[in-house]
Amino acid sequence: MRYDDWGARSEQWTGLRSMSTSVCGVPVHYVRADPDAAAAPGAATHLLVPPMTGSASMWIDLVPHLRRFGPVISVDLPGTIAGHTGAPYRRGPRADLDARFVVAFVRRLRLEGEVVLHGWSTGGLVAALAAGMMPGKTRGVVLVAPALPWRRASRTETLGWQTLGRLVVAAGPPTTRVALRLVGRRILASKRNAIKTPGDTSGSRTIRIGGDPDRVAGAQVALWLDDLDAASEHPERLAGTATAFASVIEAMFISQRTTNAALDSVRAPVLVLWGSDDPLVDPASLLQHARRPSWTSRSIEDVGHLLPLEVPDLYEEVVGTWLAGIGT
Repeated sequence: MRYDDWGARSEQWTGLRSMSTSVCGVPVHYVRADPDAAAAPGAATHLLVPPMTGSASMWIDLVPHLRRFGPVISVDLPGTIAGHTGAPYRRGPRADLDARFVVAFVRRLRLEGEVVLHGWSTGGLVAALAAGMMPGKTRGVVLVAPALPWRRASRTETLGWQTLGRLVVAAGPPTTRVALRLVGRRILASKRNAIKTPGDTSGSRTIRIGGDPDRVAGAQVALWLDDLDAASEHPERLAGTATAFASVIEAMFISQRTTNAALDSVRAPVLVLWGSDDPLVDPASLLQHARRPSWTSRSIEDVGHLLPLEVPDLYEEVVGTWLAGIGT
């Protein structure tokens, strides 16, 4: 979706504007919001990185809550399913390539001052890697339910990931890409049907993401539905999700040493957030990552994987307290 002023879509999004640029010849769509009167002069720009293959609209309802901290930008990542950024990768997105894209995007916009990166889910891994690639530009990083390396349970598990895991990650995406091209519309229709069941606390939707999805604003849900309808016109775009997912699994379970070395290189303060009811994260692993110097962790009670949208007011409060603590 694109709007000259997103207030045409929902009143609370007034002042948010769709904008376009290009990165290495690839068209890029993003949503920008100027800071409100409460923001300090020269405040850092807050850049929202959605889950991989996701679009700026995935968490657009959070944008108005962050404007008191400074300018806010939400970007469509390469290979997005429902957005407007091109797909420059022949085999689909990878976390490391998306991180380089974020760095190139920041440079292309020639933003004044520093940036605070917000990365959600698989976008959390992308944001963390990007922060390590631009240490002089990154003021802070907020990782929300991030896809970071999990702790290893045993040597047997490690061996399994290094042998069978590598084989699956290498062989799986090509086959899955073909399958997704064939059944893409069916998958999108199924996802749409899951979203349009408000009040269902026993269905697969709640099991997958935890928390209370019905707390997400109706305008945001309606936007998701429209995005899925638009995506159904291009089901071939789903094929890239296979490569994206494989790259995240590799970073989390197979190439942990390389991933952790990249995370160790992040010099900016990092805030790690997750919901206590999120079944897609391992709290013990996130706590282990947060032991790094300048990393802070916070679990939010009774919230699931949609944390930024279930409790945007609380997200704003927690991030504001953290920013004050790091002098931003």
